[in-house]
Amino acid sequence: MRPNEEQVQAWKSQYGDVYELTGETEDGSQTYYFIFRKPGRAALSRFAKQVMSDALKAMHNLVFDCLLFPDQDEVRKLFEEKPGMAISVGSELQKIVGTNQDFFVKRL
Repeated sequence: MRPNEEQVQAWKSQYGDVYELTGETEDGSQTYYFIFRKPGRAALSRFAKQVMSDALKAMHNLVFDCLLFPDQDEVRKLFEEKPGMAISVGSELQKIVGTNQDFFVKRL
């Protein structure tokens, strides 16, 4: 089940940018669907403080700080079943705010 357009518009009004994140199992038997708000400065600060001591916990907290859909209980169950998914989803959230931006250095 997905949220209706009215709910999505309400989140946009409340949070500004919201993002849909989808993925499938390797065999294509299941599709995962999430909606997140853009990570803010507070969420990134918390992430930066935690990532050095416990990267999995840091990713987990970043995901739950920004999660709008589905509900947290459903995602907790999913992450218990597939703990590495928190890293994959958290990495996508980092891309939204530029922490995974690639740069190239060139000596001048």
